[in-house]
Amino acid sequence: MSVPSPSSPPSPSPSSTSTPDAFHPERLWQHALLAGLCAVAGVALHAAGLRGDPLAVAVVLLLCLSYWATGWLPDFVVSLLLMFLLATCTSLGANVVFSGFTSSAFWLVFSGAVIGMALNVTGLGERVASRLADHCGRAYGLALTGFVAIAFALSIVMPSTLGRIAILTPIVLSFCDRVGLTPGRPGRIGLMLATALASCELSTAILPANLPNLVMAGTAETVLGLHLGYGEYAIALVPTLAIVRGIVLVVVAKRLFPDRLTTPRAENGSDATARDTPMSAHEKRLLAALTLMLALWLTEPWHHVAAGWVGLGIALLCLGPLRLVNADAFLKQVKLAPLWFVAAIIGLTAAVDHAGLANALRPLLAHLDLAQLSTMLAYLGLVVLSIVLTFLVTSNAAPALYTPLVPALAVGAPLGATAILLTQAVGISTIALPYQAPPLVLAMALAGIGIRDATRYCIATALVALLSVVPLTAVWWHVMGLLSLR
Repeated sequence: MSVPSPSSPPSPSPSSTSTPDAFHPERLWQHALLAGLCAVAGVALHAAGLRGDPLAVAVVLLLCLSYWATGWLPDFVVSLLLMFLLATCTSLGANVVFSGFTSSAFWLVFSGAVIGMALNVTGLGERVASRLADHCGRAYGLALTGFVAIAFALSIVMPSTLGRIAILTPIVLSFCDRVGLTPGRPGRIGLMLATALASCELSTAILPANLPNLVMAGTAETVLGLHLGYGEYAIALVPTLAIVRGIVLVVVAKRLFPDRLTTPRAENGSDATARDTPMSAHEKRLLAALTLMLALWLTEPWHHVAAGWVGLGIALLCLGPLRLVNADAFLKQVKLAPLWFVAAIIGLTAAVDHAGLANALRPLLAHLDLAQLSTMLAYLGLVVLSIVLTFLVTSNAAPALYTPLVPALAVGAPLGATAILLTQAVGISTIALPYQAPPLVLAMALAGIGIRDATRYCIATALVALLSVVPLTAVWWHVMGLLSLR
């Protein structure tokens, strides 16, 4: 759900543009091809022993991911198709299939759009953007590096990936407007994707910074009796999963989405006014609301109110008592397609979980034998395993499937239990498709980033990471004594 600048008419987001006629006779072969491939995959999975809801969910997952990846159907149509097929071809029930509409993430998209519009209308977004432009607005590469670093730094103090993205997205978009990266410019897409993926991937190096880490740590403690310390976890993963991977995000974004920034108008009187004049009453009210929102997000472990409900409350304040956003203007600018996409992804994740697809795979995974492999081959095999699991059940659910397998995988393996456990972090942080990381989907919705641009960036960063981050992590762990490459 992108929020256009109030000074310009709403423009369609890349994600909402599509082929004029997806069912033109000349394009029917595309749908026949995907249907045929899914049918073949379904027969193969049935022969492998998959039955009932797990089989249906797997086939629907393959079909819809194929449509999202190819763009042969508009994104929102695929989202609706996914929910329709899950509702009619499985016995999961509406409470599972449509759970995305009741999720905190769904309402973070809505509230993020309201807050983003408030930042634009009040001028607070421009004020923050002008400050950032003074420091990193001179060069595109510097801007990429700056926002990737900010995303990682924020993960240290804010344990919610969704919350970090909800805060950073409107700031990045204001910065883009400030330095001439208008909607549709490659640099705007690259800067937004680098920031969003940094929020998802780099936070894997900080133990309490995202949901997959917490699932891994909690499962390890309850099932394995293995406690992961904050310090030792950071030492093992920050050098490669944060620093090296951050460099990868910057380099790939600069290569895939090359652009140049317009030098900030430091001499311009209007710019000086925007930056140096005292804050208006509207800006102060919005800043107070955002401070309250951040405080409530940081204290969620104590009050147990989810980030989405906090964001919804702040959005209501902006639309109501604070008089920061005009409700009629907001309704004219809001786009529904990203909301369907977010709801569909969350519903898909819930369907995978409730259908027991992960449990159906566990007996197959338990037979993996690492005893006959060298240390490096065993390590690489585990990285591939964790990446495959994120494809099947997304990054949020993968640790719940991988972690209980650690004792079986450790029997006779050339790696210790701790190394086997931590290896999943390397794979989980290697996001090859947007749906694997629901927070990335949120960022795409808020910024109006198209699925094809996001997929291209994710695949490229994943491939580069496989050639750099993965082997360098093994070398670093060898230096630490966590594994031996001899």
